[in-house]
Amino acid sequence: MKKWILAICICVLALSMTGCSSSFEPSVTSMYVQKNGKITYAVVESFEKEYYSLDEFRTMIDREVEACNSQYSEPAIAIEKLEVEGETLYLLMEFANAEAYSNYSEEYCSLSTIGEALDDNKSFDMVFHDKDYTEYTTADVTEKKDDNVLIVQSEGIVELERKIKYVSNNVEVISEHSAQIMPIEAEDEYAYIIY
Repeated sequence: MKKWILAICICVLALSMTGCSSSFEPSVTSMYVQKNGKITYAVVESFEKEYYSLDEFRTMIDREVEACNSQYSEPAIAIEKLEVEGETLYLLMEFANAEAYSNYSEEYCSLSTIGEALDDNKSFDMVFHDKDYTEYTTADVTEKKDDNVLIVQSEGIVELERKIKYVSNNVEVISEHSAQIMPIEAEDEYAYIIY
């Protein structure tokens, strides 16, 4: 079921998300990366009450979060919001870091500096571009070792508290703070967002 929760991302290019970097008010399923490394994941999905029970769904989510949190000395995952408005489900989960997000979602997610990613043998051997589609080489984007990089292996909307500098070619920049990760099919393919 965890896969279902995190796989129901709606790939919508026309967003009504806020352009402000200080708040996260998702209108579609999306991920929000904060300056402090915390990740908020929002599920916004159709929820037809005649087919689903919110109480059963809440119980399932609570159990999954409790099971994941039992792996840590302190809780690393919290449910911030779970409600149905009209026929739309809103689930907001906060993860202490990318590792907690990966453990829960069973999807690859790494959040580090460029220097740390290089030390961890992450490959930047690809073409990058900025919001204006100007292309950059590996040397260009890895020059500033203190820049941050989000590396994921799942499609969807990502919003960041900081401004996006470069993205890999499987990512579309929507605004200074948000991007759409395109479908990833190859097992060894990853999406990079540098900020």
